[in-house]
Amino acid sequence: MIPSHLKPGQKVDGVNVGGWHDAGDFDLRVESQAGECYILSLAYEAFKPEIDATSIDQEKHLTEIHQPDGKNDVLQQIEHGALSVVAGYKALGRLYRGIICNTLRQYVLLGDASAMTDGEKGNSDDRWIYTENNPGRELTTAANLAATARVLKDFNPSLSDDCLEIAKKVYADTQVDGRTAQNKLQAAAELYLTTGEKEYLDYILADAKSMSGAEKSIFSQSAFSATNLSVLSRVEPQLRNSKDKKVKAWIKKYRQALVDYSQRLAQDVAETPYGVPYRPHIWGAGWDIQRFGYENYFLAAAYPELFSKDPIYNALNFILGCHPGINQASFASGVGAQSATVGYGLNRADWSYIPGGVISGTALIRPDFPELLTWPFLWQQTEYVLGGGSSHYMFLVLAAQSFLK
Repeated sequence: MIPSHLKPGQKVDGVNVGGWHDAGDFDLRVESQAGECYILSLAYEAFKPEIDATSIDQEKHLTEIHQPDGKNDVLQQIEHGALSVVAGYKALGRLYRGIICNTLRQYVLLGDASAMTDGEKGNSDDRWIYTENNPGRELTTAANLAATARVLKDFNPSLSDDCLEIAKKVYADTQVDGRTAQNKLQAAAELYLTTGEKEYLDYILADAKSMSGAEKSIFSQSAFSATNLSVLSRVEPQLRNSKDKKVKAWIKKYRQALVDYSQRLAQDVAETPYGVPYRPHIWGAGWDIQRFGYENYFLAAAYPELFSKDPIYNALNFILGCHPGINQASFASGVGAQSATVGYGLNRADWSYIPGGVISGTALIRPDFPELLTWPFLWQQTEYVLGGGSSHYMFLVLAAQSFLK
């Protein structure tokens, strides 16, 4: 990635637009912004939800809930996240890593984020914007922006063009090695779906071998994952009628990879009585379970002969507390008879919650003690997040509705 033309400590203009704050420290991470756009974009493509319950005026920086404005709320939210990423790229000449307050006193603020600043530029309470050299994150962001460009094409054409231009440039400029070939595969797949250009298909057909000379194929069991398969499940159907020998050979290997993964998936979901893998680490496993259901939706939708819909239902049921065991808590605040109503959000000091926020949920205290405390400052169990969390939950609800029609 090329360096920024700005010097350390120099004022960055034009970035106070769009984006969502993190639950606790009000930072804006690029993977949260672009990742949230990505999940919502794929949800919009898959389900076309017609939702208009909010008015958003970007010029006036004004939002009113329960007030329709004639525009699809999902598209408006995608636009909101994309504005932040695009503005940062235009200001810096590269992607930002994150935007955050610059003092500990600001960082531990409880309450509304507007109290963090007096609104005047050039004061000591100004936020800092960081960059980094992280090829994997940059390529993943390129993938996110490529998908975002598709759904914004008619809604906000100029922003869509910006997203696609940035995605292409990041893809072209970012150096790839064995650790980041998988990220480039995702970017190539989304760029191909958006543009149909041969360059991106060629990378996919080359098995996404690392650019460092290692001959590890994306189809090797150690390298392949549900993430790769779910992305390519939207590419492969477009190639089925091709008579090209390389395409046919690739499809054959891809289909075998699907069979192999379906067998591993059956073993994974049989490990627990929940019908989904349950492997908590530091955080509760709720977000991982939601991501699992989200990724496997694309496989169940594209290849019903190989993949059951049950893991998607089971993932949603687990989040809602509908599973074996004494703990029947719903991780989605305000949803369900026994939901998490003390969450790690901006109003955590009030022992309150944000409706629709989804906590990480039950953690596993080593070696085998499950814990979900009613305690608002325990971020490992009750934190709300972006780039997943509530958006994955919404995706799962829409997926279940789609399957049940």
